[in-house]
Amino acid sequence: MQQLQAHKCSQKQGLARSGRRARPFCAVVRASASEQRRDAPQQLDSSRREALLSLLSVPLAAAHLASGVAPARAFTAPPPGYRRILDKLDGYSFVCPENWIAVTSSGNDIFLRNPRSVEENLFVDITSPSSSRFKTVTDLGSPRDAANRLLDQYLTKEFMSTRLGIARYGEIVSASSRVADDGQTYYDIAIRMTSYGSRNAYAATREEVLRDYSLEWDRTLSTVLGVANNRLYTLRLQAATPAFEATKPTLKAIMESFRCREVDL
Repeated sequence: MQQLQAHKCSQKQGLARSGRRARPFCAVVRASASEQRRDAPQQLDSSRREALLSLLSVPLAAAHLASGVAPARAFTAPPPGYRRILDKLDGYSFVCPENWIAVTSSGNDIFLRNPRSVEENLFVDITSPSSSRFKTVTDLGSPRDAANRLLDQYLTKEFMSTRLGIARYGEIVSASSRVADDGQTYYDIAIRMTSYGSRNAYAATREEVLRDYSLEWDRTLSTVLGVANNRLYTLRLQAATPAFEATKPTLKAIMESFRCREVDL
């Protein structure tokens, strides 16, 4: 007993010298749990940082693919000497030469012309949402079918003349389809139109008509057809046939840039 009391006394003296109080075992356990809770946010933040770093190391396209969201197409600047025309309301865009000017009284959705050449112009026409239910441009048939429809429209409606001795002729130059970078199919069609008539405005007989009968004009109409919002979009360019080859690079740049897209109507 004396030895046990002596041992207890020595423990008390040691604690007194160290300046600390003895803690029960349950207090030690609670302290360890609280320390773990304090360390948990640091460990979670570290895990988040590692996850973000691993995500950034994955290419952007792969990250979009994994999320099921298609990556947005990067904006492409127009070629030098061109400007971009964008109609957000009707959902179409294209590029055109910077010096082409707008004609506001044409009655089309947009009409632009080359101020240096009266025969070079373009316009965009869109069918009415209430009168058309197109799903794709292939609803028109093949590119050749669509070209024949345009040719018939030109000959029987648009370029038909009631003037005496006037004769209009048309021929399909080319008709093809392509899939653009937006995944949509477009038809590219070129039709040559010629007009013959008498230079004598007062000709009353066939003999008088044929006496001064000659070519009035010769034009090539280049058309792009596309479909969006259940509507048919038509971009048409006109150029004098003798100058068609010289203007072909410009016409091609405009036609290949034409896009129509879905909008909230």
